[in-house]
Amino acid sequence: MTMRLLIALTLAMLCVSVPAHAAVEGGVSGVEVGESTITVTGTASGPAELYALDTWQDTHSGEEPVATVGAGEFRVEVPRMDGDQDRLYDKFLAVGAGGPLGEVHYADKLSFAAASQTPYPELPGKKGLQVQMTDDAEEIGVQHAGINLALDSVMMAGPGAPGNTIEFVSQGNTYYFDRGAVAGLDAQVKPLSDNGVLVNLIVLVYNSGAANSAARKLIHPDAELGKGTVYAFNTKTAEGEAYFTAAMEFFAQRYSQADERYGRAWGWIVGNEIDAQQFWYNMGPQDRDVFLEQYTKAMRLTSQAVRKADANARVYTSLTHFWTGAANDDPKYTYKGRDVVDGLNALTKRQGDFAWNIAYHPYPENLFNPAFWNDKTATDSFDTMRITFKNIELLPRYLAQEHLTYGGERRRVILSEQGLNSQDYSAKELELQAAAYAYAYYKVAFADGIDSFILHRHVDHKQEGGLRLGLWTWDEEHSAPSNAGERKPVHEVFAAIDTERSLEVTEFAKKIIGISDWKDVIPGFDPAALAVREPPATVGTQLDAKPVAERVISGFESDTGGWRPSDNAAAVERVAVDGGHALRVRFDRDLPGWSQYAKSYKGADVLFGQPLDASRTTQLSVSIRVPESADDGFEPGNVFTAKIRAYGRDGAVAEGVGAIDPALGWNRLTLDLSRWAPRAAISRVKVWVRGSVGSDWAGSYEIDRLSLAAVALPGKDRRNAEVTAATGERGRIGSTVAFTVTNRDVLPMAGKVRLTTCDGVAVDPASLGVTGLRTGQSRSFDTTLTAYGPANQDYPVVCASYLGHDQRVTFRLPPEAAYVPPAPDAFANQELADGFDQAGDYQVHRVEPENKELPQVTYAGGALSAAHPTAGWFGLMSSGVSPRNPAFSTAITIKKFQGDSTDMDTVYTGLVKDGKTDVAAFYVNTQKFAGFEVRGAQVPGGLAVFGVKQGVSIPDGGRFALSLVGQRAAMYADTGSGWELVTAATLEHLPALSDPEVRAGYSYGFGVRGDAGSSALVLDAVEGRSIS
Repeated sequence: MTMRLLIALTLAMLCVSVPAHAAVEGGVSGVEVGESTITVTGTASGPAELYALDTWQDTHSGEEPVATVGAGEFRVEVPRMDGDQDRLYDKFLAVGAGGPLGEVHYADKLSFAAASQTPYPELPGKKGLQVQMTDDAEEIGVQHAGINLALDSVMMAGPGAPGNTIEFVSQGNTYYFDRGAVAGLDAQVKPLSDNGVLVNLIVLVYNSGAANSAARKLIHPDAELGKGTVYAFNTKTAEGEAYFTAAMEFFAQRYSQADERYGRAWGWIVGNEIDAQQFWYNMGPQDRDVFLEQYTKAMRLTSQAVRKADANARVYTSLTHFWTGAANDDPKYTYKGRDVVDGLNALTKRQGDFAWNIAYHPYPENLFNPAFWNDKTATDSFDTMRITFKNIELLPRYLAQEHLTYGGERRRVILSEQGLNSQDYSAKELELQAAAYAYAYYKVAFADGIDSFILHRHVDHKQEGGLRLGLWTWDEEHSAPSNAGERKPVHEVFAAIDTERSLEVTEFAKKIIGISDWKDVIPGFDPAALAVREPPATVGTQLDAKPVAERVISGFESDTGGWRPSDNAAAVERVAVDGGHALRVRFDRDLPGWSQYAKSYKGADVLFGQPLDASRTTQLSVSIRVPESADDGFEPGNVFTAKIRAYGRDGAVAEGVGAIDPALGWNRLTLDLSRWAPRAAISRVKVWVRGSVGSDWAGSYEIDRLSLAAVALPGKDRRNAEVTAATGERGRIGSTVAFTVTNRDVLPMAGKVRLTTCDGVAVDPASLGVTGLRTGQSRSFDTTLTAYGPANQDYPVVCASYLGHDQRVTFRLPPEAAYVPPAPDAFANQELADGFDQAGDYQVHRVEPENKELPQVTYAGGALSAAHPTAGWFGLMSSGVSPRNPAFSTAITIKKFQGDSTDMDTVYTGLVKDGKTDVAAFYVNTQKFAGFEVRGAQVPGGLAVFGVKQGVSIPDGGRFALSLVGQRAAMYADTGSGWELVTAATLEHLPALSDPEVRAGYSYGFGVRGDAGSSALVLDAVEGRSIS
């Protein structure tokens, strides 16, 4: 060792903070931050210097002390501000003659007044959702919401385009935010908080490729780009801390303003599932204590920035469902949830405790199987492997231990992301999903110490690894991965479970779960406590009625009258129309994609300074005009619909619905509030408009003349009756066509709705009896298709007539069956056939990001055996033989699975390039499920999974195959009676296999994965075929 190196090491040892495990006498024991001063207390064994260090700093070397102290107890006051720098974020360190005394200590008492002192909301229920469509969230009564705040998409590395940049000063420096992206976030937050929803923001950073994104400044320098989906925040460098602090200050201030101009947020979740950091908060390989030291800095900075703005907001860490288990067995990438909680607690207790809380994700042990009540690894013990819905009450019980409390109070718990899967869209699977939600909701509703249950997802996502966790199906015919298709049964359960209908909508679930009474499985279950929310009152709505002696509330002749953009809308503006003025509602910019989807309501609302008294003027009217060309380019059969909502006291809402005909110009809707008691104090009115088909709609509509009147005379030509039709088959004569008639009008319906042939389509019976159907009620009818010759085979139409009013009704058809590639025998060109009679010329690749040991591979007796005596193992094997054609099939025969594996016992077959890159089908023998995977640099996070199918069983001696044509993949299995289809899916993020040069980089291959031990996974044969 050179003398220079020795000196450097000695200086480093003197300058760094004492390691967490060391015991050094004295040091800083408390830091109180006031309005203008910071008071630091502690003890010293002799004269010492006190240093104020930035959060990122690891040494006091080169810094000037802020004070000196003598031996014994000390109490020092220092100015809070150091120029433009707020020392709120600093940590303090006492250094004596022999080096640092104790550890660094951050602020643990905040005595200054935050800008907002508004109390944390106390909501009546726990029902929540990671919200996509804010309009639907309002309709189904969401009370708690989770919204992603991806800092890489909103924060810029430097100044942006003029007019699209928000400047913000933090710690004396200017930072820049993308105005359009921030407005898009506002459009998600504000409609929710305006409805009293408690919004939690999930603060994340992705590896954005945008030219001016601040991603590279915000991402931790040790993160492995491309190996994770979400990355750790940079609290290791001065620049990273500065950018992150500025971001948190900006949004904390924005979403806590007194006027709630941009919306209101109350919860701040820092990162995602940090115990599985390799995937969801990637910081590269780190010992747990090192990881927690870095992560806690981000959580503390968030807490401090939020506390400056808001006295009562809450900050959370985020954990998976693993407790004494971990997402994988690499201790540098994933950690046990309990160890993370204990480690955070110990660290913050030593360095200055603060109010961090837990956002937990109690998914079932098998994310694809929603029947959590059968979980084997969730037990009633603090040593349980997982905490799922089955044993969720364990978490608050664990946190109630005195040494884990903060200020004598148990840390708060929210369930911020967890979903219940429907394996497919069959009635059985959809009912199982709905039953599981009902059970989970009731468990959480009556569980002490849990504040909310925020369901994931709102809409199924085509690229979520084969999971279907949403309240809605995805729209199969739209290119977007998660535009809403149809409501699933769980949607109705979710909507009604916190109302008087709760037991009614969950009755079906008891048989599925295997119980006779909810009290048998829900401690403290109380039916009388279920109804915490009153659903909106549906009121009759007349079309084109004539108000008499109306009082105009909003006419827009001088200004916008206080109207604001609301759900799925970007702006409102006063425009000249027809010799006067109206309000234009715009949704053509600065919005998420689903907001510009025709099926989503687009809205504007007005909040009255003084509530409107409609006690005697009970007819609430508004005029709406949708441009006649608005649905040009839409799918056929679109119908525009408006919904008007009036808000009274204590959350009471009345709503009316009516069709909008663009060809008529202005459509006048009049709500009859005469039977709605809260009409004496209307605080707000909202107008919504949407289409009915799955097309994009980025445009506008207009509102005019909101008024109250005592009387509204009925229009002569239009009746407000809605007729819809759907069929499960595509034009087969004799098939069932289901019609639903809904009365939206004021008076009960009488007589019949007549169905006539106007597009070559006929049904029997051709009349539907609707007598007695009251406002808001629906009646369903099954008819038989007797003729089918529509002009457009995909959009058949019948005409419906009621009291002289005709409307064209377009059938809702099931989507056409997607193409399924054929079984392997259809691929004529055999290019690889190996029975493992001798050692093969295969290259074995270590698989990333899993990074398990490579298997020990042997060849004997016409078989390939893979095992490892001491470690879990995973290898991909490439043959060197590439398919001649991009349409190919590859098959693998399994002679014997490990059998005693508790982890994976998994086989793959497909194309392999290297350990990071493949296209394959897989079968997991331990969990009995199968699916497809795509690995590669082109895949966000490096790995995507599709088409997962549960309940698959391939025995020893069986085989399975992947067939790929274009983006469509099919998996077949042969268990002794020939090839049978297992699952099929559209694969995203595929390499350009149609390019011969790209395809040449891939070869037929397979993969094997298993547990440590002497048992081997044995393969019998591999085959590769192309279509020609």
